[in-house]
Amino acid sequence: MNTGVSQNDAVSRESEAAMRGKYGRRLAGVAVLVFGCLVAISALPTVVAAGTLGTLSLREAAPRPAADPQPASALIWSPEVLSGGDRERYLKIFAAQKRADWKKADKIAATLSDKRLMPYVLQERYLNPRAKAKYAELKAWMASYSSVPGANKIYALAMKKKPRKAAAPERPTAQRFRQPAHAIYSVDDGADVVNSERFAKVDARIREMVRDEKAADALNYLKSTSARLALTDIEYDKVMERIACSFFIENDNERAYKVANEISDRHARQVPLADWYAGLAAWRMEHYADAARHFERLARSDTVADWSKAAGSFWAARAYLANRQPARVAEMLEAAADTGATFYGLLATRQLGREPRITWVEPKLDRTAYEALIADPAVARAVALAQINRRDLAEQELVRAHGWLDPALDGALIALASTFDLSAVELQVASAANLPPLRPRNGEIAINAGLFPVPDYRPADGFRVDRALFFAFMRQESKFRPDLTSPAGARGLMQIMPGTASHISRDTTLASANKDKLFDPSYNLTLAQQYLETLMNSAEPRGNLFMLTTAYNGGPGNLSRWLDSINFKGDPFLFIESIPAPETRGYIERVLTNFWIYRSRLGQPLHSLDATASGDWPVYDTAESQGGSLSLR
Repeated sequence: MNTGVSQNDAVSRESEAAMRGKYGRRLAGVAVLVFGCLVAISALPTVVAAGTLGTLSLREAAPRPAADPQPASALIWSPEVLSGGDRERYLKIFAAQKRADWKKADKIAATLSDKRLMPYVLQERYLNPRAKAKYAELKAWMASYSSVPGANKIYALAMKKKPRKAAAPERPTAQRFRQPAHAIYSVDDGADVVNSERFAKVDARIREMVRDEKAADALNYLKSTSARLALTDIEYDKVMERIACSFFIENDNERAYKVANEISDRHARQVPLADWYAGLAAWRMEHYADAARHFERLARSDTVADWSKAAGSFWAARAYLANRQPARVAEMLEAAADTGATFYGLLATRQLGREPRITWVEPKLDRTAYEALIADPAVARAVALAQINRRDLAEQELVRAHGWLDPALDGALIALASTFDLSAVELQVASAANLPPLRPRNGEIAINAGLFPVPDYRPADGFRVDRALFFAFMRQESKFRPDLTSPAGARGLMQIMPGTASHISRDTTLASANKDKLFDPSYNLTLAQQYLETLMNSAEPRGNLFMLTTAYNGGPGNLSRWLDSINFKGDPFLFIESIPAPETRGYIERVLTNFWIYRSRLGQPLHSLDATASGDWPVYDTAESQGGSLSLR
């Protein structure tokens, strides 16, 4: 096939790689510390989203609409790498290829001055079945562009077409990820570090039993000679911690306390969450002195993250108040508030009568930093892609480039991503930037705005649910990636399951042939808005945000069963902590935290935070109206 452009016109893989050199009327409870029975300490939630997206898979999204221009006060010049002429030529090339008019595309391509987007021109063509790409073309593409997003698709096609005796094509360049700067602190116990094969085998068996709520069976198994001899003392107590959690979930509070208390006496530092379960079990039995002791021990641990410290501190304050020790309450609330923008930290801050300490600085891009960024070929390609309104591809380029760029450019990269409304990139970069999150600072890096970006996505029928709530869910569900598919098959910004979408829309094709429509941001948010309204109207009281998030993550059926079966004594937070599904417990905490922080960023009242801090159910209230209003009937 004649493309009209030589592969040699591109920046080579080798030269590109060479250029790449993280506190009412009663003291409220708190919720959801951890992932409990089934998740290890290292998986505790953090307010900063992970810089990578774990096992979620990516697909090629439909082109996103161009963002509105950034206000002149924020940016008085336009970042661009393509001339106006080349921009128009690329638009015409892609339009011609959409019609499979290869000759027209080739003719225009031959007149390009800047050919940095040719990898995408060729990639789009070769992946079109009507183009009938040859193996030699695919192999040549891989030789020059193996680091370009989408290389895995070209490689797969090349391997499918490769003649038996032909040399294999270059493999796609592995993506490099930067770890989140605000990682969970873990203890190095030398030989007792939990990484042994024998531990994994015993732990897997225990996980199965506690998942089936068979804590007694799990305890008997663990105490058997073979299982006990296979584990070190610390490994044994780490597995026992799961069993303590399971006893608590099963409402066997005496055994939950006994097991957790014994672990705490032996290995409080190495197995710190034993104090959490001991405290919860003691609280449920109204043994407040014991509860306070364990919660405070967790709060003072040097081996847990801020979210756990905040939870321990907040529940210790609650237990001290219940035990008529008011002198200790303020001290523990201050400790919780000191953790900043965690779920319990925000509650403690509000109970102390203060506003959340969050400084919002909009990102600004200066020319010097911009020039340093576009010295990287991938960043330059991303800017060019944004110029031709292919923000989906620009986002993929910057997500990939982030792993290779100098961390000193994080602030500039956040600003560049904000300029083009690439919220997923803002979040990823800010999550990895080596700065304390959401604290007052004198620095110029706008990390807070990056951690909680404000994208331009909107439902087709306008907002009836406030943007803050949408953003809170989006940040947790997809990290603002419209092109995500979860391992379970949920799709798009709000991670809607095709079956749920079919039910909401009464369009059965969404569960089958048309499920990819859920990748369209506007359509995804339209269905999600209908679903959020349905869930809020069915909650008790109406608009109950704890119930909303529980149902969205765990399903309305599970919510109904848990409300009937859990012994939460009318305490909203004890309800959350007693939910059998560990993922849902953490999910509620994180989405509510996101919601309150977005309310702060958008300058909106925090009524639901006040209600939560007072120990009531948080109820949604509308703070803005765009294109309609939500009616809670």
